Amino acid sequence: MVSRGLHSIVLILTALAVLPIAPADEVHRFGRKQTNQTEVLAASDVPKPAVYGVRDTLAAAVKTWGSSGRMEYWILGTDHAAAVALAKKFCDRRVARGHMTRKSCEQDSGNKEHGFLMYQKIGADALESGRPRGSAGHNGGAVWGFHRMTSSLPLGFAGVLDIPGEGEQVTILHEYWHSIQHAFIQTADHQERRKQMGPVWFTEGSAVAMAETTAERLWKSGGLKRWNNSPHPWRSLRERMLSRLNIVKSKRKDCETALPDSYDDDCRELAYEGGAWAALLLMHRHGQDVLLKKFHPRVNDLGWRGAFEKTFEQTPQEFVDDFEAFLKLPEEEQLKILP
Repeated sequence: MVSRGLHSIVLILTALAVLPIAPADEVHRFGRKQTNQTEVLAASDVPKPAVYGVRDTLAAAVKTWGSSGRMEYWILGTDHAAAVALAKKFCDRRVARGHMTRKSCEQDSGNKEHGFLMYQKIGADALESGRPRGSAGHNGGAVWGFHRMTSSLPLGFAGVLDIPGEGEQVTILHEYWHSIQHAFIQTADHQERRKQMGPVWFTEGSAVAMAETTAERLWKSGGLKRWNNSPHPWRSLRERMLSRLNIVKSKRKDCETALPDSYDDDCRELAYEGGAWAALLLMHRHGQDVLLKKFHPRVNDLGWRGAFEKTFEQTPQEFVDDFEAFLKLPEEEQLKILP
């Protein structure tokens, strides 16, 4: 049983990290330094192993990819009162730092989309129904100079519903990669940031690819410890990515493109699954570290399209055409691009 007290847990990570490539004198909106600037803040009903699992995975991400800057990673449990208490703590912080008024913060952290109670309800519904579900996201913060991350209860870390902890590690790496993407963009304007993040297939697909391949590498090197806490064995990278490829092939016939730029239509799944394979193809051609060391450092100056053409030496549409041709190759040829 989880605790139902109302005090939140705050863990500040302090491990040293290697900074992503950038000029030494550049001023970053998110305040990137040679330290881990991530805070993990959890509702009181979140089990400590879940908090530590999030903390340790974020620390591994920082050590691997470098610090993306100041980050607040808020974890909700399943208890309504504990979620309300955590939302209050969030608002206390925003008001004290001059980020928001009390009224605007309470509306934002209530029942609205991406509000704390939405994430609390996701976890509560999962436990009540016995049907696993979770959600995590990068929910802004650039205007205040930090990454605002929010998560429902990490079921695999909490040891419930037989969910593997390894899946939670991949999810956290995925979200941290979004913070890396954001860290190279200096404007505070939301629409301009969205434009510089690129199409949805690239934003989400590269996060899937980087999370999956990096997790596999860290498990093998000991940089991340496997949880081995589920009766369902965690599948290999080849098996996981083959499953994603089969989804692409299945849905492609009903969608206009294998690489959509939308979160809203029936083909949105392809942005993640197709986008992941598209990112793998780019990494196979240009190097596994091409996104971190070459592409993203160029985005702020060149824009997404300019950085794409400079880094990959073709237009985005030319690459999309290449990817459509790649999908017609025999499966064994496609699997050869896996690292």
